Amino acid sequence: KKVKITADCESLAWDPHHSQYLTSATEDGVVTCWDVRQLQNPVWSFVAEEYGGVCDISYNPLVPGLMATCAINKTVTLWDTYRNGHELSTTEPPQACGNKTMNVGKLYTLSFYQSSPWLLSCGGGGKEIALWDMARETAIQTRFGGRVKEDQQNPTPITEEEEEEKDNITQEEDFEAMMAAKDKAMDKVRENAETKQKRSKKKKKGKNKKVHRKGR
Repeated sequence: KKVKITADCESLAWDPHHSQYLTSATEDGVVTCWDVRQLQNPVWSFVAEEYGGVCDISYNPLVPGLMATCAINKTVTLWDTYRNGHELSTTEPPQACGNKTMNVGKLYTLSFYQSSPWLLSCGGGGKEIALWDMARETAIQTRFGGRVKEDQQNPTPITEEEEEEKDNITQEEDFEAMMAAKDKAMDKVRENAETKQKRSKKKKKGKNKKVHRKGR
């Protein structure tokens, strides 16, 4: 399957909440969503940036309908792909619902944090990366806050002690696995050596029997 796009592709992203949807961003600033089951016509398409292409797209893995784009105009823009806040739009393009100048130069990449619904990172031409914490952004919380699963609203932070203990356990498990593999390998070597020794003894016995019969 193939489909034509409006310009050179800058980024692709799958919607984690609707796995059949693939979204592309092109250097002419157009963002297009495709249903990969039928690529003939896009689900929606719109111009996200009129002055400079969209460099990257990211879907929030914990907040359905929250998509972000970044561009060489140094800003991150948030989009709502849902209609009426709870229904996925299959005809109308997403609505812009916030943007932020990140002050790290032209932006080339961005990504939502996998374990927290409100943290986004980005980086670009200023030899810096930046984080956007949306937890206290009233407009964003009002629009998207109700879509987050309860167990993700306030994830329990891991303390340094817990993290260190987790690392120690992992290292111990890795070491035990390594030692077990070595023991298994040594057992195999010993087993092969014993097998070769037994075969060698059998061959010697066979030769002695032949020599004895010849002497008679």
